[in-house]
Amino acid sequence: METQETEFDFPQSGPASTSGRSDAEQLKSALQNEKAAPEILQYETDLIARIEQNLDYQDEQIELMKDNDDMKLLVEIYLSELSRVRYLLRAYLRVRLQKVERHVMHILDNADVAARLSAKEAQFARDYFVLFGGHMKAAAANHLPDAFSSLVRQASAHPGKDMVPAPDLDRHVFCRVLEDRGNVTVDEEGNVAEFNRGDLFVIRYRAVQPLLAEGAVELL
Repeated sequence: METQETEFDFPQSGPASTSGRSDAEQLKSALQNEKAAPEILQYETDLIARIEQNLDYQDEQIELMKDNDDMKLLVEIYLSELSRVRYLLRAYLRVRLQKVERHVMHILDNADVAARLSAKEAQFARDYFVLFGGHMKAAAANHLPDAFSSLVRQASAHPGKDMVPAPDLDRHVFCRVLEDRGNVTVDEEGNVAEFNRGDLFVIRYRAVQPLLAEGAVELL
C-alpha cells in the first residue's frame, strides 16, 4: 500500500526545471504565457510529452488502487489532481489552435513562426488554410475583378501582403521578471529599464519578446 502511494507522484514528475517547479506548475505558466502573448509561442514539446506520459502512467496506478477500500479517499484526491492537469493541457492546446485560426496566413507565410508549431498543429494550420481559402474564394474573391481577387493583397499592384492579419507585437502586456537581467532596452529610442527578479512591468510585448523566449520573464 505504501509503495502505491510513493509511485503516484505526478505533481513532482519529470526533471526539475531551473526554477524547481513541477511539470504541472510549468504547464500552468505556459498556458498563462500563451494566453497573454499576442503571437503564438514555441510549442512546449518536452513538457507536453512528459505530462502526457505521466497522465497515462498515473491512470494505470489508479486502476491498481481503486478496488482497495483503504485507498478510496486517496484515489479521489489523485483523480481531482489529474482532472486539473488535463484541464490545463486542453486549455493550452485550445488557446494555441485559436491563434492558428486567427493568424493562419501569417504563420504559414513565416518559416520561423511556423517552426513554433507542433507537427499536429502544423497539419491543422495547412488544412485550415485550405478550407478557409476555399471558402473565401467561393464567397467573395471569385466574384471580384482579377486585380482585386487576391486573399493576401488589396490589389495585385500592391507589393506587400497587406491583407494578412498579423499579431500586434506592440500591444502592452503585464510581465513578471524571473531572472536578474540588469538594464534592458525597452524601445526604439534606446530607453532602458532595470529588470530584477520579482519586478512587475506593464510594457510593450516586443520589448520582452526575447526575454520571454529565454524564460527570463513570464506574462500575467
